[in-house]
Amino acid sequence: METEDFKLAPAMDADEGAAKVIGDDGAAEFERFDVPLLEMVRSEHLSNDIKNGSYVRYHRHCSNKLRRLRKNLKLAHGRGKTFQKKPLTVELAQKDSRHLVLLLFSAERAWSNAMVIKEDRRRRRYVGRRFMKAAKLAERLAEFSRELGEDKTTLEADAYSSWMSAISLLERERLEESLENFKKAQLLFEGLATAFGAQSTLYRERLEELEPSIAFCRYSIARQKGEDPTSMMNAASPRVDNLVAAKIDAALSESRKVQAESFGSVDWCGRNIPIRTEKVGEGILLAREAVHTMEQESDFDKKAALYDKIFIAYNDVSRTVSKQRSEITAAAEKETLSQIAEQHLQELDLISQYIKHSRLRQTIARNLLLVQKHVEANSKPDDLVRLYENLRQNCQEILDLDGILSDPKSRDMTQAEIRKFEASRCFWLAKSYKSQHRWSESILLFKRAEMLLNDAYAESESVGDPKKSDLAEMVKESISLRAMAHAQGVLENLKLDKSFKEGMQLTETGRKRTVVSGDERFESVLRVRPRA
Repeated sequence: METEDFKLAPAMDADEGAAKVIGDDGAAEFERFDVPLLEMVRSEHLSNDIKNGSYVRYHRHCSNKLRRLRKNLKLAHGRGKTFQKKPLTVELAQKDSRHLVLLLFSAERAWSNAMVIKEDRRRRRYVGRRFMKAAKLAERLAEFSRELGEDKTTLEADAYSSWMSAISLLERERLEESLENFKKAQLLFEGLATAFGAQSTLYRERLEELEPSIAFCRYSIARQKGEDPTSMMNAASPRVDNLVAAKIDAALSESRKVQAESFGSVDWCGRNIPIRTEKVGEGILLAREAVHTMEQESDFDKKAALYDKIFIAYNDVSRTVSKQRSEITAAAEKETLSQIAEQHLQELDLISQYIKHSRLRQTIARNLLLVQKHVEANSKPDDLVRLYENLRQNCQEILDLDGILSDPKSRDMTQAEIRKFEASRCFWLAKSYKSQHRWSESILLFKRAEMLLNDAYAESESVGDPKKSDLAEMVKESISLRAMAHAQGVLENLKLDKSFKEGMQLTETGRKRTVVSGDERFESVLRVRPRA
């Protein structure tokens, strides 16, 4: 049974999001199409059971679909029984978005035919030709999309064309060219998943399908060159990166502009702050995108690079807000500000505080990531002391923001964090003294750290901090380390006491003298009470 076709209007209305292309005379020549190419392909593959290898059925379905499309578009070849080819041109395709669908399923039909022939040993020599035809049709679809489609449609067509070309080249064992096209498709799908989060699942599925093919190409290339196959598993291709970077950035920028137009406000500390400038909205969205990408990343170096991107985005927004505030302030020197201008100035102050708060929160997250790395690497305690001092200062800067005072929950949570970071700093400072064999100082600091950690645990529990269990584990470790420091100090003191007794008899002018008055030279580490 035939599946229902996607319904595409002959021409998209302006209020449906189609972008008009303006000619030299200022008149609108045509409207760019937004065609969900990859969504169509996935739907048809699911309907025709492609995962289980029903390529014959799918090939028949594509043929029937193309016949209906050509009939509806009046592009059927021939008149009566006479064959007369009707070429498809860009000028003709401007009238109806279904012309792009026609090219898409022409490529799909050639691909499915190649997969059918591939299973037949007698006809296998024709497989390469069918894949080449599918790749040419996919490239033609990409060319038409660049002329007629919106950014999303263009990127999807380019990714589809790169994938189809890679399949064709792989069949002809041109591995390096195939790998380059696979990687180009991979980068395009990653860019689409980032720019259009609503359909990220579709693009992630495509990325998962690419991984085995990319791994096979790298492995085969390494074997041909006599190299270690694992050496190319993570190889990069700068040429491909440069090729698609501009397209992905353009799509991201366009998506951000569309979202910024409807980005009305931000919620912060119980207040709803309106965003009246599109540039400020774009900057906040850019920072949020970077935060989202960073949260999905697991590699430390990549996370660190993304944190730099986040801070750059927040700094740019902060400069934009400062510039707008300066313009209003300069106008106030010439004439009295209106009530609307004063309100706008107050809103800019709140946005500035919101940006500072967001930047400080990301700074705290990055410092905690550094703490985790230093702990895993068994670094010097001094490094952890500095990091926890920075964390305490970051939290103190948050408390200094005026907006925090109006939100008791955020204020209490930040104060609890300060207590936690102060206790952790004291704990690592005690470990630092212990590593220097300064037993008495370390014992006192461990005692103070236990007291601070217990107080921080109680405060964290009151504000509902989910990480309060880490403080309890730190208290146990502090007690254990304090006992060890005490034991080491007693042992060292016994050694000093023994050497004191053995070497304290001095001869002076033929008379024996006990050097009791010189005991200040021997520092008592534990300040043990002298014997009677």
